[in-house]
Amino acid sequence: MYDAREDNDQVRLGGDQGVPAWLLEPTAGAARLADETSARRRRARAGFLEKSLHHLGEAVEASFLADELSARPGLLQRLDPRVKLISLGALLIVGVFAKHEVTLACLIGLAFILALVSRIGWRRFVVRAWLVIPLFTGLVALPAITSAVTPGHALLTLWHDQHIGVGPLHLPQSLSVTSAGLVTASRLVLRVTAAVSFAALLTLTTRWTDLLRSLRAVGVPRAFVFILGMAFRYVHLLLRLAQEMFVARRSRTVGPVSSRENRRFVAAAAGALFGKSQAMGEQVYLAMQARGYTGEVYTLAQFRLRRLDAVWISLTAVSVAALVVLEQLAGKIL
Repeated sequence: MYDAREDNDQVRLGGDQGVPAWLLEPTAGAARLADETSARRRRARAGFLEKSLHHLGEAVEASFLADELSARPGLLQRLDPRVKLISLGALLIVGVFAKHEVTLACLIGLAFILALVSRIGWRRFVVRAWLVIPLFTGLVALPAITSAVTPGHALLTLWHDQHIGVGPLHLPQSLSVTSAGLVTASRLVLRVTAAVSFAALLTLTTRWTDLLRSLRAVGVPRAFVFILGMAFRYVHLLLRLAQEMFVARRSRTVGPVSSRENRRFVAAAAGALFGKSQAMGEQVYLAMQARGYTGEVYTLAQFRLRRLDAVWISLTAVSVAALVVLEQLAGKIL
């Protein structure tokens, strides 16, 4: 009786009438070539539209994440929004006017501790508050560490008595990194980090409507609150519109698209997005007026001062006083 399994075994084992088994096994070079080809195809697929969709999705997700964080049962989330605004604003002002590294370091440490007890997560807080703006500030302050901007004791000499220039532009004959420049740049970076940290704590632990209402409660002009609220709403609206436009373009695209076509699409999308946002802005504003909008912010939650708010105000006042005393002592000692 004929058995097909015997022929298959013979082929796998390299019989007289079959293909040798070593020819059927893929080599390491062929497998590596197949992996590189598939990776190259994946990179080719991840073009401009995919990257744009990814970044737009991250921006929208970040806005929803802020609402999730403000609903967590942390310390700052339990405070009255008005108390939170005043207390964190006071600490932010202390950080803006602080001149010594010790005071600024204490403020940054306090902000980090508040982020932990508010259940924000140290990684999310570091990425949100300490990654982009302080690093950009450090790049801006980088020329201040040199002797060309801040004279002082030279710590590192980059070049000395050399003529470097291109055409009418010439660099200083001597350039070095000074101690006074490093102190000035470090103070600027620490000051910005402290201010951004407390601003991030306020926005991450407070619902946007509660924050706007708190601004009106402390006397911020109605026009400023109105512009701030509308700007926040339209940022999300524009993100949604841009994401829908990119999805529509991607769903109608077959095959690879050149960079020229991508640039043309971006220019056309920017113009269409501007027109849509202008028309929708007028419609939304008229709809708000028809429903009785007067510029005031109303929320369903009622603001009430509790014992925790009183304790927090006392602790904040003591902390601000201690930081002011520390600033004066650091000025006398250093």
